[in-house]
Amino acid sequence: MLIMRYLGGKTQLGREISEVLKKHAPPGKYSKFIEPFCGSLGVTVHMVGDYNVYVSDYHKDLILLWKAIKAGAFKYPRSISKKTYYKYKNSETPSAMRAFVGFGCSFGGKWFGGYAEDYNNKKYTICSETIRSIKKLEHVIKKIKNIKHCNYEKWSNPELKRYLIYCDPPYKNTTGYSIRGFDNDKFWNIVRKWSKHNIVIVSEYTAPKDFKCIWRKKRNSLIQTKNYNIQKIEKLFIKRN
Repeated sequence: MLIMRYLGGKTQLGREISEVLKKHAPPGKYSKFIEPFCGSLGVTVHMVGDYNVYVSDYHKDLILLWKAIKAGAFKYPRSISKKTYYKYKNSETPSAMRAFVGFGCSFGGKWFGGYAEDYNNKKYTICSETIRSIKKLEHVIKKIKNIKHCNYEKWSNPELKRYLIYCDPPYKNTTGYSIRGFDNDKFWNIVRKWSKHNIVIVSEYTAPKDFKCIWRKKRNSLIQTKNYNIQKIEKLFIKRN
């Protein structure tokens, strides 16, 4: 289920990834799920109902959007013109609508990466498709226990035990989409600490040697050219032992 175009998001693989997560931390044994890089909620929506779900992201606009939808307060636009698109692109004020436009109406889901309608050759508009997709999952989003704007490090609580934690951080050596200057080494050290008392699974292309790959799958990038599709191998990693 495509919720919203989002560069680096897991909307296409969300269900498959959720099945791997549940296999390693069965709902009967683990009741709480944390996703510190929730993005477009591609995995999150498949975890609601089996766990008490808590999500966060460093992108303030995105969190404002999910909070507004959870509260039933988001007013969907009828359409997004090119003029409106660039109005929000040039705005410096975070808002739920800015997230909707910046991700949901941009080429390839890249944050204000270009007005998507300029590349659209389908009968429906990108705006209407994004609205339709989000509305289908409104009832699921409203069941998320907590949605907050914060850095993933804020979850580093000593009392964090017996949680299932899924991380989809900015991938190393790839286009950044929400966190500039992300420290990958620091991230993996925090994952090591979390892994002492929790099940922590990470999406990436590569990982340090003390992590093992438990799942992999080829996927086409949302960003495509006229001549070829960019193909990547998505992987899930967990701490050894």
